[in-house]
Amino acid sequence: MSLFKSKAVLARSTTHIYRPCGGIADVREVTDRAAHVRVLDFPSTLISDIIASELACPAFYAMVGSGRIYLGETNNVGRRLGEHAADPQKAFVQRVFVVRGAEGFRFTKDTAVYLQYTLTQAAKAGRALQVMAGCPPRLPELDPLDVPLLERILEDSKRLLFDAGLAAFEPSPFTGAHEQIAEIPASETVEADETGPMEIGVDLPRGGSEFELRYDDTLWAHGYPAGDRFVVAAGSDIRITTNPSASAVNRARRAALFDAGVLSPIPGASDRMRLTVDVALPSMAIAAAVACGAHVDSSKWRAIDPNQRPLMHL
Repeated sequence: MSLFKSKAVLARSTTHIYRPCGGIADVREVTDRAAHVRVLDFPSTLISDIIASELACPAFYAMVGSGRIYLGETNNVGRRLGEHAADPQKAFVQRVFVVRGAEGFRFTKDTAVYLQYTLTQAAKAGRALQVMAGCPPRLPELDPLDVPLLERILEDSKRLLFDAGLAAFEPSPFTGAHEQIAEIPASETVEADETGPMEIGVDLPRGGSEFELRYDDTLWAHGYPAGDRFVVAAGSDIRITTNPSASAVNRARRAALFDAGVLSPIPGASDRMRLTVDVALPSMAIAAAVACGAHVDSSKWRAIDPNQRPLMHL
C-alpha cells in the first residue's frame, strides 16, 4: 500500500505495542517480530515494583525526564535500575526505556555496551535532550563477523525506541515541534520562579477551582491547582512551535513532553497536539509557558465558572 507518490520505500516494518497494565502512559512493551530486540517503557515510579528475577538480564537502558537523558548498560537491569532509584542525582527521571533481547535471542553485555556507545553518540549529535554524564561509554572490541548483526540491532533499537516515544536519536517527524537543546552547564542560572520539577502522568486530587487558558485564537487548555503546584489536565492543547522567547528550562520541559509520548495528533490541526495525561508543574506561570511554547505568565489562566463547563475546542 502506497500513500505518498514520491516517498521511496527503504524497508517496511511493523511495530506492536502491548500494554500489560492497560492505561495510556503506563507500562508498554514495544516489539517487532523481525527484530532481535524488544523495548520496555514505563514510568520511573514503577522501578520499586520491578520483579527482579524477570529483569535479571543484560540490557541497554535510557532514563529520561525534564529535558535530560541518562544512557547506561548493565548485566542485570533489574538490579541496576533499583540502584539508580536510590540515587538523588537521578531524581529528574520520569520514564525508563529498556532494550533487551527478543524471546529466544541471546542479548549479551557486549551488545548492551555497543548500544550505549552508539546511542550516546546519536543522542549528543541529535541535541534534542541534554545527555547526562556517567561513566564514559566505550566501544567494545568487535568481531568483524558480528558487526552486521550489531548494526541491525542498533537500527531496530532506534526504531523501537522511537515508537515507544523516545525521539532522542532520530529527527522528530513534527518539524519545529521543539527547539534542539544543547548541553546545559550546571552553573547556568535559572530565575527562581522557573525552578522546580515537572511530573508527567500524575493523579492528584482536584481542589475547588479550575482554570482555562486560550492562546493565539486556537489553543485551549484547562487545569487546576494541586497543593503548591499547578496541573495541566489531560485534553489540553500543547502548541507545537516554540517561540525564541521561551526560556531554556521551559524548552526542556516541552521537549520532555514530546519525548514522553503523551501528546496525540488533533485531526485537522497542524499547530498543536493534545495532552493525554495530567502534568504537574511548579506554578501557573510555568504551566502557561509550557502549554503555549512562549514567554507568557499566569494571567493567561481564567477561572472556570463551575455552572458553565467549557467545551473542548478542536
